[in-house]
Amino acid sequence: MSWDEGLDGPYRNIAAYEGRCLRVRAGPGTGKTFALMRRIAKLLEEGKDPNKILAVTFTKAAARDIIKNLLKLQITNVEQVQVGTLHSIAFKLLSQRSVFDVTGRHPRPLNQFEIDCLISDLSGKYGGKNSVKSLLLEFEAYWATLQHLEPGWPKDAEKGAFQVDLRDWLIRHEGILIGELIPIALEYIKNNPTSVHAFRYDYVLVDEYQDLNKADQVFIDSLARNGQITVIGDENQSIYGFRHAHPEGIIAYKDANPDAHDENLDECKRCPKLIVAMANSLISHNTLYRAPVLKMVNSNPDGTVHFVQHDTIYDEGRNIAAFIDNFLNNNPGVNQGDIIILSSRRKIGYLIRDSLLELGRGAKSFYLEEALEKQSAKEGFCVLTLLVNPKDKIALRAWLCIDKQHARTIPYNNCLKEADEKSIDIVDYLEDISKKCQDSPADFHLNIRELLSRYSLLKSKIIACQDKDIPSLIDFIWPPGDVGCEDIRGLAIAIAPIVHSPKELLDELSLAISQPELISEDEDIIRIMSLHKSKGLTAKCVVIAGCVAGAIPQIISEDLPGIQRKRILEEQRRLFYVAITRTTDTLVISHSAMSTYADAAQMKLKIIAHRANSAILQASPFLAELGDHRIPTLSGRQWKEKLGF
Repeated sequence: MSWDEGLDGPYRNIAAYEGRCLRVRAGPGTGKTFALMRRIAKLLEEGKDPNKILAVTFTKAAARDIIKNLLKLQITNVEQVQVGTLHSIAFKLLSQRSVFDVTGRHPRPLNQFEIDCLISDLSGKYGGKNSVKSLLLEFEAYWATLQHLEPGWPKDAEKGAFQVDLRDWLIRHEGILIGELIPIALEYIKNNPTSVHAFRYDYVLVDEYQDLNKADQVFIDSLARNGQITVIGDENQSIYGFRHAHPEGIIAYKDANPDAHDENLDECKRCPKLIVAMANSLISHNTLYRAPVLKMVNSNPDGTVHFVQHDTIYDEGRNIAAFIDNFLNNNPGVNQGDIIILSSRRKIGYLIRDSLLELGRGAKSFYLEEALEKQSAKEGFCVLTLLVNPKDKIALRAWLCIDKQHARTIPYNNCLKEADEKSIDIVDYLEDISKKCQDSPADFHLNIRELLSRYSLLKSKIIACQDKDIPSLIDFIWPPGDVGCEDIRGLAIAIAPIVHSPKELLDELSLAISQPELISEDEDIIRIMSLHKSKGLTAKCVVIAGCVAGAIPQIISEDLPGIQRKRILEEQRRLFYVAITRTTDTLVISHSAMSTYADAAQMKLKIIAHRANSAILQASPFLAELGDHRIPTLSGRQWKEKLGF
């Protein structure tokens, strides 16, 4: 197929454009991936070097889809086109030996439970864990927005001291925060512009540009140098403010690149007409940014929408599972992979998942690092990490204190300080004092003895792991029947057939945990995830559960300035906009009237009133913004009676 076969209008313009910068504003379901593929096809048909073409995506799932679509082009050398996320590109750059030596940093990312250890270690000096978490967020902003390039910042003495201590902890423990990856890679390129290790591309095509922060955007420019750049985005789908991305990224692109050519894709080929009308009504309530309105495709179906209020979140879980079971029974041509359930609260997602499993349906949840939530899962991960690298200081730190973290922060820091004074490694120090403690235990404080007991237990587990094959190793580290590690055990078992060593197992697991791979809709599994994770996905039936105030939108602090509150609210509205535009046929918007007070507080829902141990909840105010489409909200009982399930 020639690159321009059947192409017309903006799709042809996008594929054929030959200038330096191209900005494409593309709404949900408007065919941006199709346009991107045709542009790459044209470059390849013209004989451009595929290794000099880079397609940047925001998620692994999007990267996988681009690779799959590229292979369908059946063009010579198409498999050599470079595709990946910015983080993967930065990690690849920093992992090169010479780059590693120059930066003085170790590209060993921390998992969340390891970050919790970091927070605990710094909490004594900076007013407790909540204070450290706030300072950590400011540090991430400092990097993401490139404030470290502004002379004299930060002026606040505490913030400056915290950043010194934080980076000292990371350097001492030989680790890196995910948020540092791109700025450190960018700094290397800035200081070594002619290095053979600095990646350069002649053609860079960037998807979801509105979700990149300032550091990401500058890194893109550094990868392209004087090459051609195509950026594709939609301010109405900008939902990563917590990463310091914002709609201005795509809106102001032309201000920074006045020679950029513009193309717009605004005809929604994916969604039913009713969904497009609702999406337009919803997003019209955002006033800070005005994006192009989505246009309907007249040949698309009207679509089916259900609004349902259940008595409790537990009823919600059971009723949604029963609906899906009934939906699949009545639509034999639809498989379980055609169903996506979105919930911003894991508890509600898990209630639906468990109810589906009880009905014999295949369901899997995809929440960040959920495989490492329980202690036994974390401990097994530490053991595997230290089996592969006995000098991994981050895993050692986590292991020593994971079972009783508060009590061991002080003795651990004391050990670290004494190791530094002796100019020896913390592992060698622990080995040395372990022997002394065995000989004279009374000479050591109880907390130190507990810490050394954990170290001895670790050593015994490492010895027991030696020479085990991969299946036996998994069984030992994460035993069958231990409910605390069933998720990570399942991941490990799935990975086992493709790995041949503990190191390969660790590498694949680390990737699967930090960037969970969403299974394809082609696989017969109902997918359950957050609204954020749904970006780029499509399904015949989409259920948005837990649509109550406090979850959608989240509670916004009254202490924030008015404009900041407005920005947060509008981003939450954009998130709901993204969620409702995933469907090609059926949409269910679900919420509950009540919850236990403990559950509501734990999920940070807005509690209107409470009776004894029950919390009264309120439907999301966004539901009233979907327009008057004469669709009544049914109770869970009425819904079941109407549809007969």
